[in-house]
Amino acid sequence: MKEISKFYAKITFLSFLDSLRFRLNIIFVEEKVPQEKDSFKLHFFATKMAATLTFLLISSLLQGALCGTFNVSMPQNINVLRGSCVTIPCSFDVDSRFEKYLDDTCKAYWNDSPSFTSENAKLKPTKEITGDLTKKDCTTTFNNASLLQRSKYYFRLECDNALKYSFKQAGVDISLIDDPPSLTLTPSTLEVKEGTSVSLTCSAPAPCWSHPPALTWSPNLGQSQETLQENQDKTKVKTSVMSFTASHLHHGNKISCTAVYQKQDGSPDVTAETSLTPDISYSPKNITVSVSPSGPVPENSNVSLTCSSNANPAVRNYTWYRADGDQETFIGTGTSLNIQVSRDTQSFFCNAENEIGVGRSSSIQIDVQYSPKNITVSVSPSGPVPENSNVSLTCSSNANPAVRNYTWYRADGDHESLIGTGTSLNIKVSRDRRTFFCNAENEIGVGRSSSIQIDVQYSPKNITVSVSPSGPVPENSNVSLTCSSNANPAVRNYTWYRADGDQETLIGTGTSLNIQVLRNRWTFFCKAENEIGVGRSSSIQIDVQYSPKNITVSVSPSGPVPENSNAENKIGFARSNLTQVKVQWSEIYYGLYSGVVRWVLAGVFFSVSVICAACLCKLRKNVKPKEEDRTYMTLSGRTVSSSEYDVINTAPKSQ
Repeated sequence: MKEISKFYAKITFLSFLDSLRFRLNIIFVEEKVPQEKDSFKLHFFATKMAATLTFLLISSLLQGALCGTFNVSMPQNINVLRGSCVTIPCSFDVDSRFEKYLDDTCKAYWNDSPSFTSENAKLKPTKEITGDLTKKDCTTTFNNASLLQRSKYYFRLECDNALKYSFKQAGVDISLIDDPPSLTLTPSTLEVKEGTSVSLTCSAPAPCWSHPPALTWSPNLGQSQETLQENQDKTKVKTSVMSFTASHLHHGNKISCTAVYQKQDGSPDVTAETSLTPDISYSPKNITVSVSPSGPVPENSNVSLTCSSNANPAVRNYTWYRADGDQETFIGTGTSLNIQVSRDTQSFFCNAENEIGVGRSSSIQIDVQYSPKNITVSVSPSGPVPENSNVSLTCSSNANPAVRNYTWYRADGDHESLIGTGTSLNIKVSRDRRTFFCNAENEIGVGRSSSIQIDVQYSPKNITVSVSPSGPVPENSNVSLTCSSNANPAVRNYTWYRADGDQETLIGTGTSLNIQVLRNRWTFFCKAENEIGVGRSSSIQIDVQYSPKNITVSVSPSGPVPENSNAENKIGFARSNLTQVKVQWSEIYYGLYSGVVRWVLAGVFFSVSVICAACLCKLRKNVKPKEEDRTYMTLSGRTVSSSEYDVINTAPKSQ
């Protein structure tokens, strides 16, 4: 490789000489031409000087290329943390004639003066802390910087042969520091939108390659990668790259990188830190609605709603909405909104908008307190229930705060009776159709339900028959019988019966029955039927009035009687056929007036008999009485003691 380099160097030099000779010839020719102006001469003089300087420079370069020289390369200065180790990056070159002497016997020495030998060198590192000198690597690590002083140190190479040389061309300035070196954060500022991918790089000088600083991020927002990078001057830095996605949670929160340097002298570790505060642009977040006054408020009160949020840049517009199920209604703008609340107040929310986007708050429902409303009573089982069944009444209502007391009442007209407390009430129902209601009470007030009437079903009760016209009616008149009853469900069928003793005869159906009445005193009743059962009315007997019928005469004592006896005549009316009654009169003397009394009684008896006979003839023209001695026709059928007779008693007066 060196031979090739020398070959190219020779070619370059020869080319340079040809070019220089060409330029000199041009100058020589141009000098032969007479010139009158000094400026032209000055131009050619400057050209000659430039050519000469170029020649000298290239000659010096070619000298190093054509034959190797002693040279050393190291950083000009290094900051060393007191008590820790330090690595001095170093490389050198030797004269080509001495390269053959680079072997394992070579050692590196350091001193704070350019001229020194191995005997008076201040730093004598071992091979373990020195680079490979055979490869011209003189990098040296000193594990305890306390051996160093604030000075400029030079490098000397000594081998167990002819190669011994102190490199005076360059040295390194060692600076001992008590505080760790400064860190570098890239970028130094962070202004991005939310959602942007970000990479932050933290760089810390690593004076000691074997013990680089430990880098940590706070907070640790994502994955980080660490590397030991080399600078242009061969020094090294420890870098850590943390990658994450920018979030509104990072805005305004310091992000720091910390480097921890270990010391080898046993003293405590030292740290260095660098940080930045990110500026993250994001749409409104954490949007909340606050209510003033807070807590429960009475119905119809005025409250103020306030919308707040976190946003960067700041919110430029707030809008308010009322939510009615899935429907959202715009109701106002601004940070605050004043409203009057009621018990059916819906939920509210606000939207916050800035240049980045729009955010929405969660819905808020105001705690509006009111007395019990919409109080209702439900019955279980629902619908119609049989008489004497057990049912459960339940009272429910809307109230805030919740109802603390339910009371039950039974309404009997204008009279209301307390019958129980609690949400539910168990009762046994009857057909007397009373109504029930409940009261609900909370801290705000008391509310009352509407009255409820249970549909109690029962068979027909209180069945009665009414006659129209009422009171006595003439024989053969038309009357209307009407059957009425209490029943639930309503009566679906009325049937009419005539009672003849123990015999009952169906005579019609329907609520009313029209009949023609006779003097035969029958009784009537009706039956009422619904889905639950059948009920029967009491019997009714119509008061039929008619003229005298079946008139009879009876004699007591019956049979033959002695003359001048006291006799009792009875005339009765009965439904009977005609019979003969033979009355025999005997003469009974009653003292001085027996003859007169006898004739008087005979006259009275005769007169009554004639009147009765006339009436019978008129009523029954087909019956003609036969008159015989003291024998008369009479009406007989049943005994005169029967309740179906109206009896007229006539007794002869005593003389």
